[in-house]
Amino acid sequence: MVRQPIQPDEVTNIPISGLASYIVGLAQRHGVTYIKTPYDELAEVITRLADDEVEMDDVELLLIALERAGVVASEYVVPLHINYLREKLDVRPI
Repeated sequence: MVRQPIQPDEVTNIPISGLASYIVGLAQRHGVTYIKTPYDELAEVITRLADDEVEMDDVELLLIALERAGVVASEYVVPLHINYLREKLDVRPI
């Protein structure tokens, strides 16, 4: 079943705080959970071989799952992720 992606007017109302709750709530409303794929495992191996360290938390993984499920259109994933990281890391835009 292909879900209808979030409409642009819904995305323009992305909160500037409470992003973790927003993303988790979005996943719950659409019945989306993150399931690791073989491609995810390959990406982890490549990252490790590159001597890089990237660890995504549960909220970031849900964001990936929301995109894969077609709930969030690809062009809105980056702004959501950026806003989430700004809040999580307490970084304010310049």
